Amino acid sequence: MIGPGLLMAGANIGGGEWLLGPLVTAQYGGAVLWIATTSIALQIFYNLAIQRYTLCCGESIFVGFFRTWPGAALWLPLYIVLDLGSYLPYLASTAAVPVASMWLGHIPRDGLTDETNLVRWISYSLFCAAFLPLIFGGKVYNALERVMVTKLVLVLGYLTIVAVFLVSWETKAEILSGFVRFGEVPDGVSWATLAAFAAYAGAGGLSNTSFSNLARDKGWGMGSVVGAIPSAVGGKTIQLSHTGKTFEPTGPQLDRWRGWLRHILRDQCVLWGPACVIGMALPSMLSYEFIRGVTGVQGHEAVGMTARAIAERHGNIFWVLTLLCGVLILFPTQISNLDGISRRWTDVIWIGARSVRRLDGHQVKYVYYALLASYAVWGLIALSLSPNPLFLTILNGVLMNLGMGISAMHVVYVHRTILPREARGPWTMQVGLVACGFFYIGISSLVLRQNWDKISTWLQGYSL
Repeated sequence: MIGPGLLMAGANIGGGEWLLGPLVTAQYGGAVLWIATTSIALQIFYNLAIQRYTLCCGESIFVGFFRTWPGAALWLPLYIVLDLGSYLPYLASTAAVPVASMWLGHIPRDGLTDETNLVRWISYSLFCAAFLPLIFGGKVYNALERVMVTKLVLVLGYLTIVAVFLVSWETKAEILSGFVRFGEVPDGVSWATLAAFAAYAGAGGLSNTSFSNLARDKGWGMGSVVGAIPSAVGGKTIQLSHTGKTFEPTGPQLDRWRGWLRHILRDQCVLWGPACVIGMALPSMLSYEFIRGVTGVQGHEAVGMTARAIAERHGNIFWVLTLLCGVLILFPTQISNLDGISRRWTDVIWIGARSVRRLDGHQVKYVYYALLASYAVWGLIALSLSPNPLFLTILNGVLMNLGMGISAMHVVYVHRTILPREARGPWTMQVGLVACGFFYIGISSLVLRQNWDKISTWLQGYSL
């Protein structure tokens, strides 16, 4: 009965929490953490709404998008563009830095060709290794769940020990209070960084749609009669229907479905939301305690500066442990991102493409793994062109905000045009979705307007 909230909590403690959260709090303290609170709260509305659709008809919300008028002619090119932020393998690039740092004994220096090449080759290796858990294990969901539970135990365990014993009460108060200091904006703040920070708090972008897919694969609601995506090895008996299945929204069926709604509410508000806040708070405490006031952070430096500062004060063992913690945060999230991209588009192809409807239910894995293979080729090309993890992270965050904002508005459209009246979300959910859309579209529009010259320079300087 513990489901996508746990898996996604593990996946969502990633680049934002380890890279942008500490970078922002080291410079501005807890003053901007209310953006994380706002972002996570709005995403809860989004997550509940898309899982409501899945519980009703056993399909992912991504398929629901394509069922609305005017159909694939509009939605296909739109969502390919909106999903661009997910295509950048920034997590493999970022995770390569702490691995290289442990090998070299210091943070890789951008100006040295040998060290830059080392980071690039490690990023290639990590990126390729991230595919392995998705290939074996029967049902892909089960493999992901095992990876993320292990990550949560190890990462939160280490960060909690450091925060309790090595971080001052002043720092703890500053960071925790920042989550409720709504509207505070420090002077000289970088809106591009804050926009990316908002994108990575919680899930962000179209990665939130994975809640819908995972609820189905977990077997919640009508997902129990639709099936799941099997792994390449060991999943031959697992099947996925080419169409969703629904129920008559009356009597005991409707009561039972409402019971599932209460369950996803607990999964979001008791498990996922608090886990995201904790996952943001703990790394931020470390950065504010040990690298407070840092400025001018460039390239690889952002990934390992907290580890270096802790080691200088408390011993070299914390250099290794903190860098290893960074790898455990970033690498499993890359696995989740690979799955999320392939899963979204597999569902669309499996239900919408006539050419694959002749395939049996267990053969959905052919579509899933063909997409994974395509992404593997693209990911290696992207890593070879731009190994700078900070650049990839910020650019990815701005793109993710647009995807999140527009898709939130589309979820409202899906609810009001596809779901029966009895299954639609209450007005509070729909207001929350509209607020989610305005928040993410607004903050990205502000960044694009104020920093267009800088963004153009980035794109010219890094041949993505």
